[in-house]
Amino acid sequence: MTTTHDIYDPPPAPVPWAPPEPEPLTFTAGDLTVLATFSSLVLAASALAWHVDATMALLILVGGALVIAESWFTALGFLHKRPLELGGRWKIFLAALIPWIFGLGLAAGLMLGLFYLSDQAS
Repeated sequence: MTTTHDIYDPPPAPVPWAPPEPEPLTFTAGDLTVLATFSSLVLAASALAWHVDATMALLILVGGALVIAESWFTALGFLHKRPLELGGRWKIFLAALIPWIFGLGLAAGLMLGLFYLSDQAS
């Protein structure tokens, strides 16, 4: 063996990888309109839930705001990499919400079913 390095004495590590510089997300007035529309729907659902229970209204408001913000920023990140025309942008925002709609809808349906079954059993 003519090399001075083996598996117990590896060569020096290469220059560390530097992540790319962050780029600002750009958004249009239509993107802000989508955010305002979804936020108003969450506010309306929270106001409707206020008549039933204040805690439920607060949970809907906070949870809905987090879901809307996460979906909106995810869609903006996607649109930053693959720009679309104005007509197709709302579809991306809606597509970012679909996993949340199915996931939270399924969870809410299961909870309501459990409540219904527990009411019928007593």
